[in-house]
Amino acid sequence: MKYYFFILFALFIFYNNINAQDIRIGSSLDNRYNPSGGFYDYSDPRYVNIMVNIWGYVRFPGKYYVPENSKVLDLLSYAGGPTPDAFLNDIRLYRGTTNNEGLIKILDFNDLMNKENPNIKNLDIPLLLPGDVILVPGEPKLYFRDYVAIYTSITSVLISLAILILNIAK
Repeated sequence: MKYYFFILFALFIFYNNINAQDIRIGSSLDNRYNPSGGFYDYSDPRYVNIMVNIWGYVRFPGKYYVPENSKVLDLLSYAGGPTPDAFLNDIRLYRGTTNNEGLIKILDFNDLMNKENPNIKNLDIPLLLPGDVILVPGEPKLYFRDYVAIYTSITSVLISLAILILNIAK
């Protein structure tokens, strides 16, 4: 009787392992996750394509192949947009020149994101050139729950130390 139970249990485990590979809960990650790291290809075969980089506080930083007539806003959109921690008034465009000097242009998209009716025509949005690097600076913001977690952990460490000292003193 024990052997029958063992065989049934083994068949049950084996059967579940075979079918578990065919079942996936939720949607496929193939459309949202790029396993090659920070390389994204938005190239268009009808145009000349260039390679540019975007770093910092964007959703998907990395190396991008984009059409030649793309602007900085297009690259920000391809990168998933800025995160809530990004400083939109200090976006930097680094562009190499022929004598190996870097040209820095500081862009301010704060009005574009925060105004109710932004005037895009007045913004000077530069076209991207091959080898451009966009840096979106920022700093992580702490919310109320983060402060509660910090204070709770510090308080628990202090209470634990006090209990340890009282136990050693006895």
